[in-house]
Amino acid sequence: MPNVYLIVILFFALSIVVPALIKLLKGGGPRNKVRAIVEYTQKRGYRLLNPSVAQTLDSSVMEMLRNPALKNLAKASSDIFDIEGLENGTGDWLAFSLNLRSREATIFNFSESSPRPGSNGANVRYKVAKITAAGLPRFSLGKKSVAHAVEDFVAKAVKRPKLEIELNPAEYPEFSAHYWLQGQDPAAVIAFLSPDKLKRIAESKLQGIVATNANYLVYFENGSLVTEQDFDSFITAVEKISGMFL
Repeated sequence: MPNVYLIVILFFALSIVVPALIKLLKGGGPRNKVRAIVEYTQKRGYRLLNPSVAQTLDSSVMEMLRNPALKNLAKASSDIFDIEGLENGTGDWLAFSLNLRSREATIFNFSESSPRPGSNGANVRYKVAKITAAGLPRFSLGKKSVAHAVEDFVAKAVKRPKLEIELNPAEYPEFSAHYWLQGQDPAAVIAFLSPDKLKRIAESKLQGIVATNANYLVYFENGSLVTEQDFDSFITAVEKISGMFL
């Protein structure tokens, strides 16, 4: 009888602690996706956020249950949860880091746990990069879109207006026409985002959102990273963004 209780407790712990890992590894297709990412990081010499994942690719469910290293998987988004859009989600335990321009960058997929306004009820998937950069002013910016307009409308409806920073359209015509900018300290943000940076941002045709918190410059855009080409292309884009802002 005690063995029965132990099994029940183990399965209960599994349902709480490592559901995402089991979901991805128990099937051949998802398992292959995890294997592809692990092999990609090893091939490029990058560092897995959770190295123990590489040892579970051929494990059974019971073996994963008994593996203590899988009970406290680190989440790549745990220190950027204050970035709007990345507050709560899944998939970020399968992350890896590399050095870009002498700074550490962490790359991962992220799926929001609840639909956002304008997403037609579907969870949004993001490609995410966070780059170590302490002391930056808090801001976020991105390309104007219908989804962003819907989010602004919802924020105003619940009396949570976003802190828009208005730039002179005559001075920054391309940026003002195509991008939005938000921040709590407009003077500090504008001082950091020099005219040259704003010009390069406008010319870069930025596809995603750039945001900061106390320790990171974060870039995320819609989509998922699956193939080597996906990762290589995203890392190249992130490196260019790092060069524009840092």
